[in-house]
Amino acid sequence: MNLNQLMIVLQLFLIYWLVVILLDRKGILERLNISAYGPVLMIRTKRGERSLERLARGALRERFWRTYADIGTILVVIAMIFMVVLVAYGTYATFETHPEPTELNEPRNWLLIPGLNEFIPMLAWVGFVIALVVHELAHAVLSTVEKIKVKSMGLLVALIPIGAFAEPDSEQLFGEKRKEEGKEQSEAKERSETEPVKKKVATSHERTRILAAGVTSNFCVAFIAFLVFFTILFSLQPVGENGVFVHAVAVGSPAEQLGIESELFITLVDGSGVTSLEELNEALEEKEQVILTVVDKRGNARELAVNRAHERAGVMIVWVEEGLPAAKAGLHAGMRITRMDTMSITTYEDFRMFMDSTKPAQVIEVQTDEKTVVVELIKSPYGDKGYLGVLVTNNPLGMVVAEFPAGEYLDGLRSIPSSFMTLSPRQWLNSWLWLTIMPITPPPTGFGGFHPLLVHLYEPVGAASSLFGGSIFWIADVIFWVGWINFYVGLFNCLPALPLDGGYVFKEMLNPILRGIKEAERKEKIARAIASLIAFLIFSSIFFMLAGPYLL
Repeated sequence: MNLNQLMIVLQLFLIYWLVVILLDRKGILERLNISAYGPVLMIRTKRGERSLERLARGALRERFWRTYADIGTILVVIAMIFMVVLVAYGTYATFETHPEPTELNEPRNWLLIPGLNEFIPMLAWVGFVIALVVHELAHAVLSTVEKIKVKSMGLLVALIPIGAFAEPDSEQLFGEKRKEEGKEQSEAKERSETEPVKKKVATSHERTRILAAGVTSNFCVAFIAFLVFFTILFSLQPVGENGVFVHAVAVGSPAEQLGIESELFITLVDGSGVTSLEELNEALEEKEQVILTVVDKRGNARELAVNRAHERAGVMIVWVEEGLPAAKAGLHAGMRITRMDTMSITTYEDFRMFMDSTKPAQVIEVQTDEKTVVVELIKSPYGDKGYLGVLVTNNPLGMVVAEFPAGEYLDGLRSIPSSFMTLSPRQWLNSWLWLTIMPITPPPTGFGGFHPLLVHLYEPVGAASSLFGGSIFWIADVIFWVGWINFYVGLFNCLPALPLDGGYVFKEMLNPILRGIKEAERKEKIARAIASLIAFLIFSSIFFMLAGPYLL
């Protein structure tokens, strides 16, 4: 979203908020049973009670829903442990490594809001709305099964739908007495004088089932959506086996001056397809001028005229690893290495050949366009040779370019389901962890949809080609985001932090531990205090992971 689009959205939002304020002051919202909390509207309705009854009532249905929620409770506990370990490890890693801020740490990317979060496209709103609706509907269904009154259901709206809610009777669900207001208070008082009404209060087991139902439904929707998505992948094939992908661009390089950025594809050289780094570099060396056709990460294709004058000898430093020989010697990103000892460095092959011939602890002289330094190498993590601690360009324009294996990448996506069936706990954990970060990891390791970057690499085949044509990619993207958003919403809600569902489930899990405390009120206070403390630690840890790179 560019600045102009952002300003238009903000103006529309301010107009909407002004209308909400006016309608609220005139009492129109109250008459329509709508509450306003700032710009957020809570639209309540009692419609749907009959549908809930049809879904929940009957011995067979009640047995099904209770079994469903009992299984879900086990899933919640497993996911709770996974998320606690993930948050703890992330906090420890942030504190230990002091990472540099990345796009992930930008405040707009802290929230799972499609369009605002740059990793989540607008079409993911479909998944977001589905996740919220099925989550709250499941709470309402299980409340009905357990004979807990659902006072209302509805939508949360802030210009667009941002959520859904179900309001079970809190006095019945949690045993907490709420003061009735207005008409409801007087009606309740009149009833109590004539015929005392004793409300049922949910047991701990019933309450846990109701709380776990929302998360369980998110996981079920995610499972179905991913199943359909991975099925669609088998109706696609790569247009070619390889593409040329730009991983990084050096600061101050000719590529940067031409407007080339990381995470784009170079698709054509003088109108002909290019599939390897070797083809690209040969074309740049043989001709005085070439026309490169590139597709950037926003899906925009453009042509760039590249002259021999743009090329420069040597290799540019893209990145320097802190604490290693290059950084200690004062080398930094943007420098150009032109000589190492007595060997002239003209291309990346020269650099690679020289480094392959070195040994750990060897002292070398590195000449750059800014200065000459003496460096003692350390052992390379990639073999028994010297290591400088830099990432350098492998293209004369100052880029790090790699062949994108379109066929292997598609096969890798297709193999994801099988990776969750491993018996190795470590591999199983890694598979789940990778699934959580898929959209925020750029290709060729991550996946955030075929549009806008990957769509030109693949084509539909067979029946999918006849029925859907190019729209199969949009369908695949929507279904992927429905699956991922539901999966992530479910995982996040499993955190043992109030007011999330996982926080309430965790609080219920404390009851057996605190059974030695006889006084119910004191037991409740201790359980809530422990749950609140855990919530504070978890949300503080999440904040530290996001803001830590700036603070440290």
